[in-house]
Amino acid sequence: MLLNLKKRRRGQVRAIDFVVSLLLFLLMLTQLILVIINVQTGLTTQMKDDLSFTELDTFGRSLLQKEGPPQWGYKQDLPSSFGLSESANLPSLTLDASKIARLITGTTFPISTISGFEQFSYDSIKNLLSLGTDQEFQLSILPLLEISIIITQENDSAYQARVDITNVNNLPIEECTVSFFTLDLTTGSIILAGVDSSGNDGEASIVYINPNFNIPDGEHLSIVIAEKGPLWGIVWDSPSSNTEDILIGRESNAAIWSCGLNSSSLLISDMHEVVETPDEHFLSYIYKNNQGGFSNESITPTFKFKANETVSIPTNGIVAFFSIIKQGDIYKVGIGTFPAVLDNNQNSGEFYNVFGKVEDNLREKTRISKDFPVYIRGTLMKCRIILWSV
Repeated sequence: MLLNLKKRRRGQVRAIDFVVSLLLFLLMLTQLILVIINVQTGLTTQMKDDLSFTELDTFGRSLLQKEGPPQWGYKQDLPSSFGLSESANLPSLTLDASKIARLITGTTFPISTISGFEQFSYDSIKNLLSLGTDQEFQLSILPLLEISIIITQENDSAYQARVDITNVNNLPIEECTVSFFTLDLTTGSIILAGVDSSGNDGEASIVYINPNFNIPDGEHLSIVIAEKGPLWGIVWDSPSSNTEDILIGRESNAAIWSCGLNSSSLLISDMHEVVETPDEHFLSYIYKNNQGGFSNESITPTFKFKANETVSIPTNGIVAFFSIIKQGDIYKVGIGTFPAVLDNNQNSGEFYNVFGKVEDNLREKTRISKDFPVYIRGTLMKCRIILWSV
């Protein structure tokens, strides 16, 4: 009987061990199944993402590589095809600066004031691109050098302008040629205040004399253009202690816009929202000349509240232009560049909204973006394209 009892107890222990082992096995099996499910889910998601990015790349390259009509967007009916390429014979992703500038008429520029550009709304171009009703896109064009500026007053007539230059990954860029300009808002004249080269910390600076410190209530802007080969960036700021006296960019209620009529002429248009006729109106611009430096000009437009001026420029390089009006004690400055910067979050101030759908949709399913390096007027810029479905 004692032997039978020992056998019975030994059997119970083995049964318990078996049950425990079975539970452990089932637990491990469950974990393995969950891991497999997670891996499969991750693979499926990754495959979908790959397909989406492939679709985005195809869409982006189609958008950037197609040429479209030569006078695309300028005083003609809406074309049958859309493309930003300068020429089918040039390397891919060489974009036409004039076509990009014309996109501004579909963002914040008052297109009703310029005949021939009313066609270029976001919806009309979206239809040309054959995007579905559940798909939206954005397009922005940005310089590849990012600049921040700090201006401090040295004495009654002198200021120091110091800039930090980084790339899009926020890494300092050394050996940049940095040109410092002052824009006299009293006269519209532009003065080259000095040139410096950025150090290994990406910093450059000069001390300059206020161009109008002898003029009562005279104000000016500091403008900085940095270059390294085909890379460039621009920044501006007002050293005025009374910031309410100078309204810059969108704060000025000034729209300034440019369009290349051909490779060597530029139409600069601007309009200011003013109640009364301004006291003064100047149109000033800086452009890269054929000798590798910068030249500048200033024009007094015929009309004090708007202007349409055609200016001669070299076929390559950047142009920065400024529209200045004075009304009482207030200066309003509209700012633009050619090639156009399409972005509303620049550190250097607001240019224009990105082209395309701007507001976010809470019901969106996917949102993916890709940056394309693009070559425009001999300069290298970044084109960001965002595609999403709702």
